[in-house]
Amino acid sequence: MKKFRRQESASATNVFQFSLAGLILFSLTLIGFSSFVGYKLMANTRPKLAETFAVDPKDKSRSVHAGPWGELITRDIELGRPAEYLTSEVTVPVAETWTFTAMQPDAVKALLTKNGLSPAQVADVFERGTFNATTTNMVLTPSAKFLLSLDAKTRGQLYLGLTGLGVNTYIDNPYIFPSDHINSIYADAHLNPADVALLKKLIYENGSARQMSDYQFLLTQIPTVERRVEMARALSRQVAVFAGLVIRPDTDIDKLAQYWSTVSTVRIIDIRPLMRALKALPEGGNLSLFYVLPKFVRDRLYTYPLPPEPGEPVQNCHWSTFNFSSETPDGRFNDPAFAVPYIEKNYYRIAAPSEYGDLLLLVNSKNTIIHSAVYLAADIVFTKNGNSYSQPWMLMHIPDLLATYPATPPMNAIYLRHKTN
Repeated sequence: MKKFRRQESASATNVFQFSLAGLILFSLTLIGFSSFVGYKLMANTRPKLAETFAVDPKDKSRSVHAGPWGELITRDIELGRPAEYLTSEVTVPVAETWTFTAMQPDAVKALLTKNGLSPAQVADVFERGTFNATTTNMVLTPSAKFLLSLDAKTRGQLYLGLTGLGVNTYIDNPYIFPSDHINSIYADAHLNPADVALLKKLIYENGSARQMSDYQFLLTQIPTVERRVEMARALSRQVAVFAGLVIRPDTDIDKLAQYWSTVSTVRIIDIRPLMRALKALPEGGNLSLFYVLPKFVRDRLYTYPLPPEPGEPVQNCHWSTFNFSSETPDGRFNDPAFAVPYIEKNYYRIAAPSEYGDLLLLVNSKNTIIHSAVYLAADIVFTKNGNSYSQPWMLMHIPDLLATYPATPPMNAIYLRHKTN
């Protein structure tokens, strides 16, 4: 091959001469060396899979749970109702009323006294408030001054004593804030300080939880729609769990498939290709838990239901639990007359949940099932807390779920497994 022409002597000191083949070889060597250096630099700065999904000890919202379900990474998130779902409750708030079915004033006074009010307070609630007694019930509208006069201890004793009597929707189904969750609401910068101060006066204790039953009264005391919207959204926030499975190059896909195929409507055959693809990556990957949940759950998880139309089933916890693996939801599961015999026929009791699809039931002292949820893995359950459309479908840690249903009235957690498992 023809050699390159020699440079002028003045510029020839550090000049190399190559044949065309030599130049190509040198270029390839230089490219390879540059790639190697670049790879080493990137390798030193690029996080490994273990680092990517590592749990910061200071980050209490994130945790790792390893077991037969695989390696589950969970993160605590907060869900709140969309502003579009806040209807007339914030635009035209209504006064708080208490309805005492089949009771006359003297019987109501005795009930209030039994549950913590002094004779002076009972007199005050009747004198300052308004009441309407009929042959079937008595409706009492307590005054603002009376409601604000109650200290936390008296309020808690009164409302817990009235729970389950149908006196008021929010007395039977109060806002419940597990552990320190209420503090995050107090610190919400979107809330007016005066509204927060009022909220604090209406909070009472139930075990380790904090509760609030005077939601309607609270809204009537907030002067603008905008501030009521912010308060309603803040109160609706709930701690949920966002989860995913880590698929590493050494993950046993068959073991994962064995655990997550317990629910009949989860088609692991459709998920295996994605698991294998993630396993084949040099550092693995993360698989959203959505892929191993049945369609009923995928369609609803982390969403809020629309208000039900006339004739539609109430989408409560039992409807959600027992339709977990249904292709088509069965509206009968919100009826105890249907659900209880179904449970007795198809499930048996176990000491603790350990298989995907096991059930958690909260039962009161009267052996009434108050709440139900579906066990997924680790300490995670699928749940919908209550029959209100203000409650989302979500994943929760079992301790957080139990704290949402506090000790008064007493609750017992029992676990069930389907007889086919």
